[in-house]
Amino acid sequence: MATSHAHKRITKKDLKTDAFTTSIFTAKEWAEKNVRFIAITLGAIVVVVAAVWGFSSYRSSEQLAAQSLYGEAGVEIRSNNSSVAIALLQRVVDEHGGAQQAGPACIQLGQLHFQERSFDEARLAYQRYIDDYAADPYLTAAAWAGLGAIEEQAGFPEEAVTRYREATDANPGGSLAPENLRRLVRAAVAAGDTATALAAFERLDQDYPEDADNRMIARQMLIERGFMDPN
Repeated sequence: MATSHAHKRITKKDLKTDAFTTSIFTAKEWAEKNVRFIAITLGAIVVVVAAVWGFSSYRSSEQLAAQSLYGEAGVEIRSNNSSVAIALLQRVVDEHGGAQQAGPACIQLGQLHFQERSFDEARLAYQRYIDDYAADPYLTAAAWAGLGAIEEQAGFPEEAVTRYREATDANPGGSLAPENLRRLVRAAVAAGDTATALAAFERLDQDYPEDADNRMIARQMLIERGFMDPN
């Protein structure tokens, strides 16, 4: 008598279950053979995550510390306590050079030192911004203009011409551009550089017609020194 065997039909669900079960056992077998590798890998991941978290935490604390010092310096500046403000800003730059306040602190240091007629210190502060930061066009133009003013004070108008040209080129569309072009005219006049003086005035006259004050002052300088016909 023939024995009939009922064959169970394999469904898609069975296939999925079988595939899942097989993958579980395969993974288990691989894990048992590679337990040391897994431990090292997981350890490395933990180290990387810890390092990233630690760096982020450090940057956050550095940022907060720099922000606090920078804020205190602003209060001292408004209270006309320049020496205290300088000390606070110097700490921002020296102790928290990676914080976002460090660049602006360099510019403010340069300005305060210039006001105190400490020109060597002002030069260092402005140059530090240019060397280490120079990301913001407005502040970059301010740093170059500061260096130009220092050269004028030192009696080197030719050097001032170079610095003011850098200032005008750093941020040609910025609010400081007309003033920096006027300064460039002044330095060029002092240096006896007729071509640069007239070119700077032409640029000021054509590109910034709305800035009547700087155009008038620059034109008057050129006329008084015989660089331009008053008619």
